[in-house]
Amino acid sequence: MKPTEPDGEEAATCRLLDFTRTLVTTHVSWKPLFLGAVITGEDRMRLYLRSPERTRTYGVDVLISNAGPGLLGALVSPAFLPNEHLHRPSDDPHCDVIVDLTDY
Repeated sequence: MKPTEPDGEEAATCRLLDFTRTLVTTHVSWKPLFLGAVITGEDRMRLYLRSPERTRTYGVDVLISNAGPGLLGALVSPAFLPNEHLHRPSDDPHCDVIVDLTDY
């Protein structure tokens, strides 16, 4: 019998945990600091990252089903999150700007 894959909230939680484990490493000065995440919809989550300089907190919206190595590489790239062309004003009290990567 083939094991069934989790669906819905369980699948989102598993993906979020895998993603979080990958982001949580020994901090180095040039990488953004992972603060946390929240599931915001059926296939959506918002990641909270603090800039390496500790001057800004980013709320990064992503699709859980698309969260993989490419997205991780972009998030830790020193030139990616600081790109102000990707920023939009935040109505979230936990972050200064929103970066929408749901199309990533």
